[in-house]
Amino acid sequence: MDAKQVRADRNDLNTAVVVGALVIAWLLNDGIRRIIDLFATPGSVTLTARIPPQEITAMIGAGAPATVDSATLVVADVNALSVGSLVLAIALSALCLIAVAVLGVIVCRRLMRGIVFDRANTGLAFGMSMCLLAAGLVRPWFENMGLNGVFAALGGEYDDQWLLFSEGIPLFVAAIAVGVLVIVFRRGAALQKDAEGLI
Repeated sequence: MDAKQVRADRNDLNTAVVVGALVIAWLLNDGIRRIIDLFATPGSVTLTARIPPQEITAMIGAGAPATVDSATLVVADVNALSVGSLVLAIALSALCLIAVAVLGVIVCRRLMRGIVFDRANTGLAFGMSMCLLAAGLVRPWFENMGLNGVFAALGGEYDDQWLLFSEGIPLFVAAIAVGVLVIVFRRGAALQKDAEGLI
C-alpha cells in the first residue's frame, strides 16, 4: 500500500473519530434535553404522542383546514411507574446509541494503529450490533408502558404500539449491517491466524 493511500485512510479514520465524538456529545445533550422537556410543566408530564385523527383549523394566515394525528400532551396525575418508563425510554436508548458511537471510535482508533483482524475488533463490532438492537427495542418497550399510563390518566387507551416498534426498524437494519462486519472481522482473524501458521 503506497503512502498516499495510507494517508488517505488515516484522514478518513480521523474524520470518523471526530464525527463520533460529536455524535456522542449530541446524543448526550439530546437525551438530557428530552428528559428536561418531559417535566417542563410542574406536576405533569409533557410529551408528543399519536392521537386519533381529528380535524382542526391550522393557524396559518387566515386559517386552513387540517387533520392532525399527533399532539403535544400535558398530562397530570400520571402514575410513577409510567413516568419512570418514559424516562427510561429516553435514557436507555440514548445510552445504547452513545455506547455504539464509543465502540465505533475505539474500532477506528485500533484501525489507525494497524490492528484490523483480531478478537478485540470482532468483540467491539458485536457489541455495536447488540447495542443497536437494544436501542431499537428498549425505547418502544418503555415508551409504550409510559404512554399507556399517560392515556389512562386521560381516561383513554393507547393503541399505536406497532407504530412505536416500527420506528426502530432503521436501528434493526443497522444492527444487521454491523453484524455483517462481525462476520468479516471473524473470518479475517481466522485467515490471518492460518496465514501466520504457514510462515
